[in-house]
Amino acid sequence: MNVKKINLCDQATDLWNFYNPKMPFFVGMIGFSDCRKYNDKNYYVERKNSQLLAIEYIKEGEGFLEINDTTYHLKANSLVILKKHSSHKYYPSSDNLWVKEWIVLDGELAHKMIDWYIGDVPCIENYNADYFFTALKDLHVKYKNDYESFIRYATLLFSSFMIDIDVFLKHNTFSIADKIKSMIDFSSSNLSVKDIADKLHYSVNYVIRTFKSRFGCTPAKYHIQRKIDLAMLYLRTSDESISDISDNLNFIDQHYFSNVFKNYTGLTPSQYRAKFRK
Repeated sequence: MNVKKINLCDQATDLWNFYNPKMPFFVGMIGFSDCRKYNDKNYYVERKNSQLLAIEYIKEGEGFLEINDTTYHLKANSLVILKKHSSHKYYPSSDNLWVKEWIVLDGELAHKMIDWYIGDVPCIENYNADYFFTALKDLHVKYKNDYESFIRYATLLFSSFMIDIDVFLKHNTFSIADKIKSMIDFSSSNLSVKDIADKLHYSVNYVIRTFKSRFGCTPAKYHIQRKIDLAMLYLRTSDESISDISDNLNFIDQHYFSNVFKNYTGLTPSQYRAKFRK
């Protein structure tokens, strides 16, 4: 792979020492580039027959992507998908330097999800991906000493990310209800309805009414159901203790988690694991 890079402002967490080619999903790097802070007008990346799968999100500023004989003018809230084996170059506008988040991925599942949900689209405009990158970084901080757990949760997070992009591409926009759902899906903490309302600058009643009209339940109920769905998955597929699963999903304590889980499934976590774990 021919690579040309001129940049001073890239900050990255390198995870390649955990690489295993048999892993279906792998996060190799999590990065941040702030050309504004460093006044880096020479930022430039060029790859020929790239061996990387990278996703870049322009948070602020502008720039340009040249790929497949087409030049794209990238603005804030642009998502760039750089598939493996593509040849491309990208750089910020010297008049409006960019700030961007990015990840480098590998694994058959990662490539297949990109192909399935995004295809050959190299750039998606007007898509706010802050929630995904914030949640990914929070995951890494939480599991910085446990890559196996990090990648398991990151796989689920990335799946939700791809589904949200699919909805966006099909409808060319996110409704308020879709934005609320994204905030819940990508939150690594217990996000209250008031937190959501404050972030979106709407009333609590409007948030509840809008979400219920679209998804048939309140945001709070959806949040709990999503956590129970994840708990069922972890109980079936992992060896994590019930206490750890409770902590990971931000329940107050194991006792409360067990009660909520039984209310939704009719079984305690231990009974569920014994019944469905193979």
